[in-house]
Amino acid sequence: MKTYDDAVSIIREFIRIDTTNPPGKEEAAAVFLEDILKREGLHAEIHAAAPMRANIISRIKGREKGKPIILLGHTDVVPAREEEWTVHPFGGDVKDGYIYGRGAIDMKAQVICQLLAFVDLARRGVVPKRDIIFLATCDEEVGGANGMEFMLDRIPELKDASFVLSEGGCLIEEDGFIHAQVSVTEKKLSQFVVKAKGTGGHGSMPHGDNANEKIIEASHRILSHRWPLKATPITSAYLGGILGGRRIGGARFPGLKDALKAPKWRHLFESNEIYNAILRNTVTLTILKGGEKVNVIPAESSATFDARLLPAETHERFFRKVRQLAGKDVVIERIGEKISEPGPSQYNTVYFQGVRNCITSLKGDIPVLPFVTTGATDLRYFRDIGVPAYGFFPVTLTKEEHMKMHGKDERISLENIREGLEGCKSIVNFLASGSVP
Repeated sequence: MKTYDDAVSIIREFIRIDTTNPPGKEEAAAVFLEDILKREGLHAEIHAAAPMRANIISRIKGREKGKPIILLGHTDVVPAREEEWTVHPFGGDVKDGYIYGRGAIDMKAQVICQLLAFVDLARRGVVPKRDIIFLATCDEEVGGANGMEFMLDRIPELKDASFVLSEGGCLIEEDGFIHAQVSVTEKKLSQFVVKAKGTGGHGSMPHGDNANEKIIEASHRILSHRWPLKATPITSAYLGGILGGRRIGGARFPGLKDALKAPKWRHLFESNEIYNAILRNTVTLTILKGGEKVNVIPAESSATFDARLLPAETHERFFRKVRQLAGKDVVIERIGEKISEPGPSQYNTVYFQGVRNCITSLKGDIPVLPFVTTGATDLRYFRDIGVPAYGFFPVTLTKEEHMKMHGKDERISLENIREGLEGCKSIVNFLASGSVP
């Protein structure tokens, strides 16, 4: 049986494989995973969508045909600037009880814990009710065209899955209170570029047609807009589970819809990064480009925005408002016009109850709540076609640890690895049992 020590060693090796996307080069990660599976006597297939862009799939055959269960992960990671880190971002260093490295949280540790739970099932000779598929894809961090989208076209059977488990939720510890976030939906990716053209010239002679000034003015109007806080059934259930019984100024939490009308509760929501993000559309300026020389007025400039929309929001309504805010001196170009608008997965299911039972058996009687993931994941491909899909990794993160995802010094504790491996084994055992539909 693969142990905790094995998990730590393998995760460190996995982090050392630089799969920064772009460009990706995830084939080395797929080969690394294939070698582990082969050593355990499990068949694996590597499917390359493009040179060096590879996905891997393995399967434990079940007693019944059709509707497999998928353990899904991705092997690519976002870029990391070495000069900003206190350790090498692809060193897999262990320091002060943590494994440091890009992808430690998002999501190489989860990929390995799911892989080892999958291997453990096979080594014990368990024959699941349905096929259990381990699937690790490339390209998730830039949309999934070479990863999940490619695999769904290559292996149509994946579209017939009965359930998919991947990233998007975890156990959160804040002020000594622990609860589980099980993601059943996610905000919609709605990125865009604002572009401006003007008249070039010498910096000493301003003429009123400066592309940079147009971008700054349009960006200020976009960023100054306060998108309304809105309640949804999922955020009402989630925040009700966390804040139920809590008081502010002697007033008990009245439920989300009523709390949104009260200034004190609204201040609480807006001052908490997670609460704020799950209750409103967010628009973040991430890239500015304009100018090449200090004494030259640029003729072109641009600003790139990462927007995440509430599940009930439409891209069309959102962009009407953005264009209105930006004004006529700039042009708005969407990134990814074909992005889908999947609905949520239901959480009154045997899968949610099973995951809840696994969590409470490991952590005690803590709230296990449906959650809205603020980022985009490959689970949207499955939710878009009606396949139940949850995001959850059974590790306990503090808010500080959670906020390091995609940031400098991303890390995961050694205790998290122990917890994650045990939790993944418990969930995989449940999924392999005869109690799943």
